[in-house]
Amino acid sequence: MVVVVFSISAAAAFGQDKIQLHPKAENYPSKFGGPFVHIPNGGILTLAGTEAHVSFDKGRSWQSYPAIPAADFSFGDRSIDRTKDGVIVSIFCNHKEMRSGKQGWGKGTPEEWQIPVYSIRSTDDGKTWSAPLAIQRDWVGALRAMVVLESGRIVIATMAIQPWEHVIPVYYSDDQGKSWTKTQTITMEGSKINDHDGAMEPKLIELADHSVFMLIRTTKGTFYRSISKDGGLTWSKPDSTGIQNNNSFGELARLHDGRLILVWNRDDKYPPFGYVPDPKDWPLEDMSYSWIKRRNKLSVAMSADDGKTWSEPVVVASTENEKVWIAYAVFFEIEPGVFWINTGQGKVRLQIRARDL
Repeated sequence: MVVVVFSISAAAAFGQDKIQLHPKAENYPSKFGGPFVHIPNGGILTLAGTEAHVSFDKGRSWQSYPAIPAADFSFGDRSIDRTKDGVIVSIFCNHKEMRSGKQGWGKGTPEEWQIPVYSIRSTDDGKTWSAPLAIQRDWVGALRAMVVLESGRIVIATMAIQPWEHVIPVYYSDDQGKSWTKTQTITMEGSKINDHDGAMEPKLIELADHSVFMLIRTTKGTFYRSISKDGGLTWSKPDSTGIQNNNSFGELARLHDGRLILVWNRDDKYPPFGYVPDPKDWPLEDMSYSWIKRRNKLSVAMSADDGKTWSEPVVVASTENEKVWIAYAVFFEIEPGVFWINTGQGKVRLQIRARDL
């Protein structure tokens, strides 16, 4: 059942616009927005600025440790995970090397557009870190696609420009992040409706049959997917998931109870699942945000069968102003059945329980 009633007391004000939260949303205890990873003894770890931050009281207080050299690096978008052997591995965009082409998007060469990606690793739960290891120099949007497989292999998916559409390079590591091998680059034809097109901002999850599922942002009205059955070496041709999407990043995670959870932007005047876009659904918006659809509503849904079927979406944050964005969610299950959801756009910070969704 979709929640359509919101709590005014839970509303967060941003300028003239109020973002209203789910009535069961609770106070968010952490000063950091994540992503997070669990460490031993009930701890959680995140990266921000140039440091690693560790909490043993569910985000209320933090200890900080140097992670990357501040003179040359600063954490941009990032992913983090912990291997079965206890090694913490992170990939991150280095904002200090970000370059934007002077002629504007679609002009010049891709080399003029760079947000280099590096990896670091820690074998002592975040107290000390390896030197940053360069992976690629291409332009990247959301860098959120990292999964540690049951086999121990780490698979990551990034982004790059192939003039002038986005593509998704894939890499893997069999030595817990000491080195990376590039495999296939995922490409797909976009809708040609705007200048952010192609295959973008992926998310990775391992399915019960040990295949690797890639969720792909597109401009075609739905998320697309690509599947690898050989640990990330080769990938299927992308096809539609049928999950309606407003041209925005989708957060996908595995819950403690085995279900999948999807946190994403959708427009409830279209079917959430089994959606076949009509070209009339996707006209260009006004020029102030012509390359994007509405991001003023954030929903969640869950799947107990690895994404074959989904529960009815539940709205967790919303505003009536269609030009206010609530997007780029970070999801973390702080303890079984207790979720943190944070957004880069809109700066939503909430805690909510599975039983209330």
